[in-house]
Amino acid sequence: MKWQVKPEAPSAFFEQFPEFSPLTKQLLYNRGIKTQQQIDEFFNSDFNSDLHDPFLLKGMEKAVKRVEKAIKKKEKITIYGDFDADGICSTVILYNTLKKLGVKKLDAYIPCRGKENHGLNDNAINELNEKGTNLIITVDCASTDYDEIDLVNSLGMDIIVTDHHQVGKLPKCVSLVNPLQKDETYPFRELVGAGVVYKLSCALFDELKKDEDKVFQKWLLDLTAIATVADVANITGENRTIVKYGLGVLAQSKWIGLQELMKVSKIDPKILENEFNGKAPLTNLDTRTIGFVIGPRLNAASRMDHANNAFYLLTEENRERAKKAALEIDKNNADRQNLTSKVFKEAESRLKNINDLKLIFEGDKDWPIGLVGLIAGKVKDKYNLPTVIYNEGKDTIHASCRTNKEFDLVKMLKKASKYFDDFGARRCTGGFRMKKENFEKVKIIFEREAERQLKDEDLRPVLDIDKELLLEDINWENYEQIRKFEPFGRGNKEPRFLARKLEICSLKTVGNGHKHLKMELMMFCDKSSKCKKFNAIAFGFGDKGDMLESGQLVDAVFELIINEWNGHRDLEMKIVDLKISE
Repeated sequence: MKWQVKPEAPSAFFEQFPEFSPLTKQLLYNRGIKTQQQIDEFFNSDFNSDLHDPFLLKGMEKAVKRVEKAIKKKEKITIYGDFDADGICSTVILYNTLKKLGVKKLDAYIPCRGKENHGLNDNAINELNEKGTNLIITVDCASTDYDEIDLVNSLGMDIIVTDHHQVGKLPKCVSLVNPLQKDETYPFRELVGAGVVYKLSCALFDELKKDEDKVFQKWLLDLTAIATVADVANITGENRTIVKYGLGVLAQSKWIGLQELMKVSKIDPKILENEFNGKAPLTNLDTRTIGFVIGPRLNAASRMDHANNAFYLLTEENRERAKKAALEIDKNNADRQNLTSKVFKEAESRLKNINDLKLIFEGDKDWPIGLVGLIAGKVKDKYNLPTVIYNEGKDTIHASCRTNKEFDLVKMLKKASKYFDDFGARRCTGGFRMKKENFEKVKIIFEREAERQLKDEDLRPVLDIDKELLLEDINWENYEQIRKFEPFGRGNKEPRFLARKLEICSLKTVGNGHKHLKMELMMFCDKSSKCKKFNAIAFGFGDKGDMLESGQLVDAVFELIINEWNGHRDLEMKIVDLKISE
């Protein structure tokens, strides 16, 4: 892995903000936060001033008027969602909003991951029409489902599209609410699907003058935050405010299903400091709680069964039924983890001459459709190569693609698009569906494109490092400064530091299967005879224990964490990567 320390901020930047420590200023600069306004919004997120007026979004006024008409005429409204965590949370947010606003004829439809794929489809539309739907509201999908929207119109139903994916021409719907549409002037354009739906919810309450329900908007922030983190959105700008307050709401969530899901997941939410003067409440929850515990469980519902299970859990009002549903989803997640590990090992076993490859393209009839995206991500992360993992059906290939940010995935997919029945991509993730007869043609096109794009590229994964630290930099004051950068996530990753020539005092493997490495590392001061010993934990480094020994000097990339035991608190290093010093 290639280590890359970010360049030091210019001296003018350091001089501009004397109230902050040098480390804080460097971390701000690394994240592109360079003005007083950006710093104020970053450190002092305010629910009332940093969440923008929902009516600034194009199409919002039309959407609200059409929903208001449906409520007055007692029409049947169906929410059409998506099967990932963002789509599920989006569906639940709008479902709870419309229920609160008195809608009686209300339904939700989430497609099956394995059978229907993302977005609208003709069979579902016909089914909704037969059930008497008057108005469809899509969430987290449908911006480019032009033919399906035409079918909705031809059947006499109306449709509002809310989404956050790329838009081409304007679909023929009552209203499109999507911050990525052309000529959009909304101040923040990186909302996830649930973020867009949350803005619709706020607009509906504002327009329908439900003053007594203003507080209800805050109770929806936990679901919005879960979707924002689980969909790997940038945790900056308005998203940062949503997540900051959403974590506070999550710690005291009013949704019974979410309470039970946290219980079975061994999450014990606590409020450490109450909300004060508009400041978000401080809790023991963080974005890891969402990204590694709650989000995967919601996603597991559709990967192993159907997303409806997660929807029913999050809308359940009976404690016993919610407990049963939470246990079932937790089991699904455990099964998903075991199966993912098995398929990942199978995929790895097929990778011969990995150093000669520019593209990984593997699949099997026994690899579940619901897991191919996860496997593609894990393979890409390990080998830093464009990766396509697919399920081979009787006549059809269902594939997921993952690439690094330097690779143009959209270009690769477009070059083979004439052979696809369906495809889509955003950022470094995408997928496609095609007939098996086109397999070899598509694979050749992909391999040629990967060879062209990566011909002269250094394919080693790059590990970005915020700053090299000296012994005097590792102290409680700097640790507290680092904590002020929470919540962490895409666009604001947890700071990573470099320390050189640490002496290994002791080491041992720990954990189930001896997967992890626990060490004592001595850090020296170049300018004096001072030194200090730090505990360090390296998750997943157990197999490297035999290559290291006491007395060796190593360079380490690490995150600063706290180890608490018996009332003691010590700063500890969480190792990200490790090399023997030159």
